Amino acid sequence: MMPMDFSEAMAKAEAGDPDAMAEAARMLRAGDGAGKDPERAAELYRKAADMGSVKAAASLGYMLIVGEGVRASAEEAEKYLTMAAEAGDSVSVCNLGFLFSSSDASRALGYYLKAADMGSATAMKSLGAMHSSGQGGLPIDRAKAAEWYSKAADLGDTDSICVLASMYRVGDGVKQDKKKAAELYRKAADMGEPDAQYDLAFMLDSGEGIPEDHAEAEKYFRMSADQGDSDACLCMGGILFERGDYRAAEDYFLAAAMKGDVKAEYNLGLLYAGEYFGSPDPGKAKEWFESAAEKDFAYAHTMLGTMDLESGDAKSAEKRFRKAAMQGEPTAMYNLGAMGLSGQAPIDMKESSEWLAKAAQAGYEPAYELLMRLNAQAR
Repeated sequence: MMPMDFSEAMAKAEAGDPDAMAEAARMLRAGDGAGKDPERAAELYRKAADMGSVKAAASLGYMLIVGEGVRASAEEAEKYLTMAAEAGDSVSVCNLGFLFSSSDASRALGYYLKAADMGSATAMKSLGAMHSSGQGGLPIDRAKAAEWYSKAADLGDTDSICVLASMYRVGDGVKQDKKKAAELYRKAADMGEPDAQYDLAFMLDSGEGIPEDHAEAEKYFRMSADQGDSDACLCMGGILFERGDYRAAEDYFLAAAMKGDVKAEYNLGLLYAGEYFGSPDPGKAKEWFESAAEKDFAYAHTMLGTMDLESGDAKSAEKRFRKAAMQGEPTAMYNLGAMGLSGQAPIDMKESSEWLAKAAQAGYEPAYELLMRLNAQAR
């Protein structure tokens, strides 16, 4: 059957052809060759379904579950999905499972099992999730969950491939096998899954269960980052920064920061505070540090405290350093102790020494050296 364009489909639909109605509805739902109009799509699907179109009943049933273009109605959704399911549509059987997943887990389980027997990877994945979480009173059975995820993965379901990879990576429901995990991540990564690309890149970069390969790691970090994964953007920014390609690093950090990644915000602050683009830009640096500090990122508080101290605002600097120090940030601990010793903050000798000791215990060398000088002077 030759594909129809929208005008042809509508002409045949108006003439009473239910298959054409279903096709025109599909186009309206997807915005394929026509303006996107889910409400009109639902109307056409309903008309075609009431004339016996299985395809229309299946699509309308799902739209009635999620309220797409029509008011959600579990009762009507069940009616149309059952119509399609009885005609042998496995997607509708699976969607009946989805329909009852939050209200009647026993019925949901039955539908998912039926759809899985019909070859539905989505149903197999849902069964994996049910066994994994113990939904509907099922006993939690991670091994059984892994079996279902494996079946769905064998059918090419990328979500299941990623979940199964994670299970092999940590030994959850299966014997730990990092090499197998990497193989699965690679399979999903090469199918375009950004999370799998990131996880594979991380394993390649650190040599986790597979030979270390930084070039291959960068390839997958970049693939994931270019699809918008914020963790991958952060990693690519770090790689490019270390390489001295500061403008490219800035682009990736910005992409991650726009998604709210606090470390990327902090790294942008560092870029603008330094001389990586010529002269520092304290204003832009402060904006990004403040954005990270609003999320209570300790290192951002430390940098803002340092900027306050340099501008002569010791009171604000102490406040910033204290916030970071309370989170265990060693530079801030040292700065609090040093401010107390120098009289820049109302911190007595005992507290100042305690902060310096904490910084030294955290491995901050200047704090250790200052404590040694203080001890020498006390003799």
